[in-house]
Amino acid sequence: MLGGLAALSPDALSSVAYGPEAIVAALAVAGTAAIGYTLPIVIVLSILLLVLVVSYCQVIAAHPDGGGAYAVAKANLGGHVALIAAASLVVDYVLTVAVGLAAGAEALASAFPALRPHLLLVCLIGLAALTALNVWGIAESARVLMLPIGLFIIAIFAIIIGGLVAHHATAPPPTPAAPGADSGFVLVLKGFAAGCVALTGVEAIANGVPSFRSPAARRAQRTEIALGIILVVMLIGIAIVIRVQHVAPRAGLTLLAQVASDAYGDGTLYRVLLLVVTLVLALAANTSFGGLPVLLSLLAKDGRVPHLFGLRAERPVYRVGVIALAVAAGLLLVASEGA
Repeated sequence: MLGGLAALSPDALSSVAYGPEAIVAALAVAGTAAIGYTLPIVIVLSILLLVLVVSYCQVIAAHPDGGGAYAVAKANLGGHVALIAAASLVVDYVLTVAVGLAAGAEALASAFPALRPHLLLVCLIGLAALTALNVWGIAESARVLMLPIGLFIIAIFAIIIGGLVAHHATAPPPTPAAPGADSGFVLVLKGFAAGCVALTGVEAIANGVPSFRSPAARRAQRTEIALGIILVVMLIGIAIVIRVQHVAPRAGLTLLAQVASDAYGDGTLYRVLLLVVTLVLALAANTSFGGLPVLLSLLAKDGRVPHLFGLRAERPVYRVGVIALAVAAGLLLVASEGA
């Protein structure tokens, strides 16, 4: 179970590094007092996450050979719905690479401010490294991934515990809503929509059921449940820290960096924590290089995309799919200037 969690869940687990921050960014336009909505929004997202976990456990039982959205929709809902699912997955995979690398660059720049003017370059270097590794067929095994994933979970809980312990009464008071800003239900909806990025990657375990040891389906279901529980605890923990510390967006620092800095100062431990976060965000981006080329190969077999996407190199690697993903993510990073 630990191996499967490490190999297939970096995308989902790493979303705690940018999911709560996306909620805060959406709410902060109405004043820091509105950031108080973060915790209830995260609780609702956690309920939705657990519903997804239960649903994917059912998918695993029904499709033990791999239950990706495209395969499930094709088998149960027909070709048109399957194509919609495939298109959604393509967008998701490209955004996962771009968002993961951008968030990783932000975390790295929080630890090393000298990199702040070069975020796009950092992102593109990371993208080039991931592309080269995947083109040549060098993939991380579950054993190798267990260490950074374990360190990441420890780092997040260290930040949460440190943030709660470091809480003090001198936190800045919330500011009232800005004139003309959204408020109430519309504001909460915006925060909820922004926070849905924290739900990304939950499907990966259902996609990779064949990679588990026998009984594969049962092991995959247990791993899915473990992922859901860990992710919910981390999300709610971070939201509680945001609430008690009145954490608000600050230029040059991610929310996790702010909390870690308040708890542990700006020394070696602070930088180590952010380096671990950066590493797992990069690994999260790498999960797309395993998923999208396989999806494109299935679409190629069905005649939905050029047959080049179905060709395997000698490693074996779907190199055309890898390069297509890299180009799409690179264009998105350039358009957003790595932000």
